[in-house]
Amino acid sequence: MSVNKMSNGKWYCSFYYTDWQGNRKRKKKEGFTTQREAKAYESDFLNKMTQNCDMTFSNLVKLYLEDSATRLKPTTLQSKTYTINNRIAPYFNDIPISDVTPAMIRNWQNELINSGVAPTTQHTVNGILSALFNFAVKYYNLPFNPVARVGSIGKTKGTSMNFWTLEEYKQFMACVDEPIYKMIFELLFFTGLRCGELLALTYNDIDAEKGILTVNKSLAKVKGKTIIQTPKTAKSKRKITLPRFVVEHLQEYVKHLYGYKPSEHLFWVDKYALAKRIDKYCKLSGVKKIRIHDLRHSHASLLIHLGFTPTLIADRLGHENVTTTLNTYGHLYPNKQNEVAETLEQFN
Repeated sequence: MSVNKMSNGKWYCSFYYTDWQGNRKRKKKEGFTTQREAKAYESDFLNKMTQNCDMTFSNLVKLYLEDSATRLKPTTLQSKTYTINNRIAPYFNDIPISDVTPAMIRNWQNELINSGVAPTTQHTVNGILSALFNFAVKYYNLPFNPVARVGSIGKTKGTSMNFWTLEEYKQFMACVDEPIYKMIFELLFFTGLRCGELLALTYNDIDAEKGILTVNKSLAKVKGKTIIQTPKTAKSKRKITLPRFVVEHLQEYVKHLYGYKPSEHLFWVDKYALAKRIDKYCKLSGVKKIRIHDLRHSHASLLIHLGFTPTLIADRLGHENVTTTLNTYGHLYPNKQNEVAETLEQFN
């Protein structure tokens, strides 16, 4: 270890380490206020390089997020980073990961539960912490995952779901007097698009003759910048057949866009503007307030009411598999037990 004082009163450390490829390298870092800070930096750095599970939790987070940055979408990485920084790191940051016990995890879980966050959020946050420790077990010689020993908390899905019936949708739309929002709400209700998928749409994505809308991208904001990325999952890339009246409304909408090019986005609003408009028109129409994403649920509910199969609905919504559809909307399907009993009765 080589920690020395500089001429300006600051401290620096200079040392050698072996990287993950087995190459010996020299590392120098300047500008520390105290000798203790310089030694701590060197110790933490060497712990990371030698896969030592005595590294602090904060260093594990850095390594985990660096690794995740190459594998996750920017929006997912941003969301995960926010969750770690605000709901996990403050509790564990300065603790060596090998010192984190199941009892400490249990106390953290209790604090999270008592904080009043939704059960679904509890489950998600706990899962992220477990993923961090699984990462340490796999790559940094941590003997076991303390979160796995304690178990999960919260729920995988909410206890209720908001959606509009067709009648509520019509009542709402009767009050919408802005063409852009009228077109947006119609598309969301009759296609089940996610908000990012809708905002990424161009007219080139619409085959008006065949009445087919192609979903192949999603719009999002990361650190204040607008980005276009691939849809949520592989199955999210899909083609949606549109009702003829929706195609006609789209054609009429595009005719009134001054200087519009088919390669440009159809809608120049963001999700915050959409949220404000849906609130506005809910109040004007007297329809119960729902979120933008609940228009997706409304579309699924309408299809279920019309008798379409879970497989077809999964394809239309871009779910990864039909299990996702059944887990999300299974409670909306009518109970067929009486029909089964009546059918079997004929064999008596």
